[in-house]
Amino acid sequence: MNHRIKAVFADIDGTIYSHTDGRIPDSAFKAIEKAQKAGIPVFAATGRHRMEIEDLHIEIPLDGWITMNGALSYSHKGIFDSHPLHKNDLKALLEGLEKDPFPVQFMEEDRMYINLFDEDVNRSLQKIHTPYPEILDPARCLEHDTYMVIPWVIEERWAPVSEKMLHAKGTRWTDLAVDVMSSDSGKANGVLAACRMLGIDPKDTCAIGDGPNDIELFDACGFSIAMGSSSEEVKKKADAVTDHIDNDGFAKAFADYIFQQGG
Repeated sequence: MNHRIKAVFADIDGTIYSHTDGRIPDSAFKAIEKAQKAGIPVFAATGRHRMEIEDLHIEIPLDGWITMNGALSYSHKGIFDSHPLHKNDLKALLEGLEKDPFPVQFMEEDRMYINLFDEDVNRSLQKIHTPYPEILDPARCLEHDTYMVIPWVIEERWAPVSEKMLHAKGTRWTDLAVDVMSSDSGKANGVLAACRMLGIDPKDTCAIGDGPNDIELFDACGFSIAMGSSSEEVKKKADAVTDHIDNDGFAKAFADYIFQQGG
């Protein structure tokens, strides 16, 4: 590590929050508190919506939140970066659903809904402790800013639709689900926006994560740490690897790297 860390950007699932027992380890709370007392702000950088975070009762006094993979970012002062999906892309999505209906989650700033009920989706959401969203007419997305959509569909059926969404990009996180956002968004862009707000250089920041959507987070920060539960692909992209969250991996990342940095 060649630079003193001036901010930390951490994923939530499998990084701060453990799905083993559905809680945040006490050691993680203490690490965040210690960092903040040392003048190091800590931001969440997650694919989740604010409502999901509230449902998980993640009540950490963080300095900011990069949500929906960078589509909407805010601090206690308000929104500092925002990238809703392009309306033409949403029209292409709706046209695709008319031809071949499948479940899609739609995420606004303060609302999350889905177009239909599906048992496979329900089981998948239960695994990540997310309630099934309310069912609404998907045409609503044309009248309200929509920051991210999650098509719950295999790639073979999704590809004909995605190729018509010219201003969007996606990150597949299961065989059945893909996060789709504006091509202007992304966790990396959220980091850059936060750094502008803080007046710091991105090279003086640290990323901690465990999933494929954290690779761009690693690239945006000066130093990166993969959780012990990460895939080999993610570990290879990181500058360091810590322990599993259930073995206090998040706190160890701070103790072994961030709190050990030079002055």
